[in-house]
Amino acid sequence: MIELAELYRAVKAFRGHEPDDEQKRAIEKPVDCGLMIVAGPGSGKTTVLTLRILKLVLVDGVPPPGIVATTFTKKAAQELRSRVLGWGFQILDRLLADSRIGPETHEKLAGLDINQVWTGTIDSLCEQLLRDHRPPGTQPPVLADEFVARTLLLRDGMFAGHRYDDDDLDALLRALHSEGGGGYGYNLSAKLNLVQSLWGRLFNDLVDWEHLLSQSPADQVKARQILGDIVSDYHKSLQDRGMVDFALLEFEVLQRLRNGQLDEFRQGLRVVLVDEYQDTNLLQEQIYFQLAKSCNGALCVVGDDDQSLYRFRGATVDLFRDFESRYRTTYGKAAEKEFLANNYRSTKSIISFVNAYAGLDAGYQSVRVKGKPQLAYPSFANDGVPVLGMFRPTVGELADDLADLIYDVFRGKGFSVPGHGHISCDSDSGGDIGDCALLCSSPAEYSSGGKERLPLLLRQALAVKPRPVEVFNPRGEDIASIPLVQNFGGFLLKAVDPDCTVLNAGVSGIPQNVSDKLRDWVDSANTLVSLGEVPKGLTEYIAGWAARDPGRAGYEWPKSISIIQLIYGVVHYFPSLHNTAEGQVYLEVFTRQLAACEQTGKFKGRMAYNADDPGLGQASIKELLRDFFGPIAAGTTSVDEELIESFPRDQLSVLSIHQSKGLEFPLTIVDVGSDFKGNYAAQRFKRFPSDGGPPHRMEDMLRRHSSLGPPTRSPRDRAFDDLYRQFFVAFSRPQDVLILVGINPTLPGGNVANVATGWDRIGVCHWAGKNLPFTKI
Repeated sequence: MIELAELYRAVKAFRGHEPDDEQKRAIEKPVDCGLMIVAGPGSGKTTVLTLRILKLVLVDGVPPPGIVATTFTKKAAQELRSRVLGWGFQILDRLLADSRIGPETHEKLAGLDINQVWTGTIDSLCEQLLRDHRPPGTQPPVLADEFVARTLLLRDGMFAGHRYDDDDLDALLRALHSEGGGGYGYNLSAKLNLVQSLWGRLFNDLVDWEHLLSQSPADQVKARQILGDIVSDYHKSLQDRGMVDFALLEFEVLQRLRNGQLDEFRQGLRVVLVDEYQDTNLLQEQIYFQLAKSCNGALCVVGDDDQSLYRFRGATVDLFRDFESRYRTTYGKAAEKEFLANNYRSTKSIISFVNAYAGLDAGYQSVRVKGKPQLAYPSFANDGVPVLGMFRPTVGELADDLADLIYDVFRGKGFSVPGHGHISCDSDSGGDIGDCALLCSSPAEYSSGGKERLPLLLRQALAVKPRPVEVFNPRGEDIASIPLVQNFGGFLLKAVDPDCTVLNAGVSGIPQNVSDKLRDWVDSANTLVSLGEVPKGLTEYIAGWAARDPGRAGYEWPKSISIIQLIYGVVHYFPSLHNTAEGQVYLEVFTRQLAACEQTGKFKGRMAYNADDPGLGQASIKELLRDFFGPIAAGTTSVDEELIESFPRDQLSVLSIHQSKGLEFPLTIVDVGSDFKGNYAAQRFKRFPSDGGPPHRMEDMLRRHSSLGPPTRSPRDRAFDDLYRQFFVAFSRPQDVLILVGINPTLPGGNVANVATGWDRIGVCHWAGKNLPFTKI
């Protein structure tokens, strides 16, 4: 339609520059080639994806409806779509205004609708396929979100017959949970997570379930059969409601693709593009391969093996690393490979540090994409301040000094690095504390033993500054133990189940410790009342609900009332639930869990009332206790990344490293060792593994029954690989300043071996002595 030069000229007109040579090579590949783009951090992969899509449409003449582009998260999909449409319409406007464009081409351009390019997540694509291409007379399945899925798996799978308490199943799950089957962090929530992961991986790895059961070791026969009963009943529960979860959704689409039931969609398909391919699983790969078979293997995948973080969700990084050979086996032709190594995000000092870190461990090099170059920086990149390291004798001292630095940079006159310049926030240009983030392996504010961790101590230190700085860390505590959640939940319970009458009589499906937690909530609310710390309006409102009294003469209490009305009535008295960022996330947990209750229960999230039939009301309360209150109190429903759509600009964000994937911050603080006072075995999995973790043990159990075959690397080696990837991601998030923080025992060369501070897997610390790669502050 147009020439490449015309496309680049239009791009330059509004961006100020053309893509670099690496990006151009990827953008310009032929339509029908297989293409693997290995894109390092900050290398402009979204730019390349966007411009390749626009090149396919404007230069190659591919009809927009013939292009499907998927990415990993909803947020990333929205960004890609925004970029395709925003840039696309700007380019079209400039081309249509260009007198050098001939009339025939002008007419074609004017008729283009770039909005018809399909962009989204793999799951949204699968949803649309099952909705728009279903057999006549059938209804599309309803997608059960995470809250619904966990509710049904717990209630109809694990609680049925008290399976969750079975000793044989417990032994199997404990063995997957921790080396030697220890009890560290092992509770109901951990059990549910393991069972849900196993269920997902049965599909993600396309496991032959019957073969797995028939090949069970003697000591696991009963446990695996119970596990089979759990997933079977869970599956039936979904089917009875016309639902699928994410694993079933993708599996159903793959089956229909293989059976030719989606050929109508495939006929118009010309190109498939996939972002974040390093976090793809076998099931998803097979969907992409099936789609691309209809367009002569026109499959473009983009990713970075060094940034693969989601093994615990079933991702198999080998699929990206080995894409060329897997593509050749499927399509009988070679795929092309391009590297994007120019980092436009970070300073020279940060890029050099990240390169050195990536090459630190010899064993890690063998699992990286062959021929991968180091990250490079453009000629205009700034040297920047050196990477900094703040290590203190205790975590308390570390928190205090780190709070001082953050406050000086964002609320004061800045922080000076002797001999290397000054770090300060430019508030006149919109800079604020949201330009800084603390990245941790876990954002938890307390250890499993109840000790205060860096995220909490930093929160406390910033709160007492002259101009207090707030911290955004909704995942910092077990949600059921957060005072705000306890108090809010306690008042809801007082309204629904006055004096805990139904709860105290016993509710099937609620373990004793969960019942105790719910009573703690009520005690917490009662304490506030006794201290006079709640407004009279709240106590009167709750009393009216408890008495089933509408409070208006001539009116009767409704025979059925949705608990959402209670939530919205009570939340009025808890302003922090709607006017603070953390509170909004907690409120979202309550409303999403109630929505799950509405979809899965007989009473649909409502409380029944009939003075002549008190048993009906009690039954509805039991359901609410089991399916609404219980999961929140048990911790089986919790805050996850999906609930956190944005980060407040005026607060310091504390994130897990996994959560930071795809983000960038001008100043990034990475906690590399605030927890490690000594070389304790219980903490080795976080810093220097002695064995694999749950995902690796699960792979060993399941992959021998999949076409993937058993992993070729030991669980310990895979655990090391994953830790190096984790900190590679963390160290590559900053734009201008990177600060490593920890306590003195974790300084390089100390007695605490730690992947994040320069140790390789054979026990050599490459940063010891004079090799320190950061400036101590």
